Amino acid sequence: MTFPSSGDGAAVKPRPAIRITGLSRRFGPVRALEDVTFEVPEGEVTALLGENGAGKSTLLKVLAGLQPPSDGTVTVGDAPVTRYDPHTMLTEHGVAIVPQELSLLPERTVAENILVGVEPGSRWFPSRRRMTARATELLAQLDLRLDPAAPVGTLDLATQQLIVVARSIARGCRILILDEPTSVLTPAESERLFALMATLKAQGATIVYVSHRMPEVFRLADQIEVLRDGRHVASWRRSETTPEQAVAAMVGRELGNLSRRADTTDASAWRDAPPVLAVTGLAGRAHQDVTFEVRPGEILGFAGLPDSGRVEMLRNLFGADRGTGGSVDLLGSPYQQRSPAESVRRKLAFVPGERRAQGLLSTMSVGENIGVLEVRRLTRFGLVRRRQFDRDAAAFSAAMTVKTASLDTPIVNLSGGNQQKAMLGRWMAIQPDVLVLDEPTRGVDVGARAEIYEQLYALTARGVAIVCSSSDLPELLTITDRIAVMAEGRIVAVLDSADATEESIMSAATGANASASSAA
Repeated sequence: MTFPSSGDGAAVKPRPAIRITGLSRRFGPVRALEDVTFEVPEGEVTALLGENGAGKSTLLKVLAGLQPPSDGTVTVGDAPVTRYDPHTMLTEHGVAIVPQELSLLPERTVAENILVGVEPGSRWFPSRRRMTARATELLAQLDLRLDPAAPVGTLDLATQQLIVVARSIARGCRILILDEPTSVLTPAESERLFALMATLKAQGATIVYVSHRMPEVFRLADQIEVLRDGRHVASWRRSETTPEQAVAAMVGRELGNLSRRADTTDASAWRDAPPVLAVTGLAGRAHQDVTFEVRPGEILGFAGLPDSGRVEMLRNLFGADRGTGGSVDLLGSPYQQRSPAESVRRKLAFVPGERRAQGLLSTMSVGENIGVLEVRRLTRFGLVRRRQFDRDAAAFSAAMTVKTASLDTPIVNLSGGNQQKAMLGRWMAIQPDVLVLDEPTRGVDVGARAEIYEQLYALTARGVAIVCSSSDLPELLTITDRIAVMAEGRIVAVLDSADATEESIMSAATGANASASSAA
């Protein structure tokens, strides 16, 4: 799917769909937004860029009616916004957001989810026949080939995302905000979303698109707006700038291009060492007969489609899920009765991909999240040595360059990148021999991503073995030494990262090249 070329600087700019003027948002003494002013052109895709913590999420919440501004105004079309709540923003101004956390009724059908709250018929007795007909009409209008009678809970995440978009359109949405919509999608699933965006744009819809992925931004956007430290710092037509300029505006400095680790690291430093972790015939939920080794100072990547079993395999390895077979040797000793507590004791660390659901202690502070693994060691007679706890948490926070006003700040107030660095800092307390990561930079901006990579490289320099699963193929090609590709629960190929390409990985993952196989 390709989009029409955006206009250049001399072209006539469309009238604004949204006009943001002098917008500020304060949380006590903290200013999340400061005097933000720019316009969103009507009928186009506007990309909103910025590092985590730049103010993007706060701005989106204001535009969606989830939070009022402290100062400034928002005008949609010719109508100033005077009341900020989601219902008013949608019904009176036609603005809706598709958040990262989807809110659907999994036991209900596609039609019921699309038309919930606006069902045809009476309030107490909606007409299922008319509901199905209306949903079918709307799906056809959006060129979505979905069964209106299918239960939403049986559908993949990408399809559920499309249903949320259709639900917004059913309520009269003319301005659609998409917040990191492809962060958990495969390339093929992303293409379905891009096709829907093209359809909506052709029908005159305005789209505000938030993403950290520069190739997507420079493929889709007509207009690019950049926030940094709560302020609006740059505005371009797409043809007026480059990804490098956009990144520099986001982070306030040039990052340069990251070289492939495999091109800059001497593999002999780890290839001849005995393995730290040796896995043989590992089996469990969604995976079987998984065999590989990883050596000190090596980063072994795992690639595969969402149903390949790679995530379940990592959870089995750590002991978060119960396995059904196979063996694990850690530092030359068998590790059979695996559990999270025993993995902590044996210095096997695990940072899950679902950071909010499985990693963060969301009701606790930054310091408590970082230092939680220190509690047992620092407890005497039922009391925690708090001063030492705070010192250790501060040291691990500094080592991981976690940006926070205070260790007492609630962890949920940090940006995604700083939350992820805090999760890494947590595991530094056990001085891990093996670090297992799933989606290490999901939802993380380019600046924090580079910092996380540097931290991983520093760990390998100290001899830590890293196992890293990611759906971001450029990431795997950049940071790993080897890449194991999984399909249908098994490893089907192991590739040297220096020779691998996105095409060779996907070929193995999809079975297009069934002959590509080797032993880890």
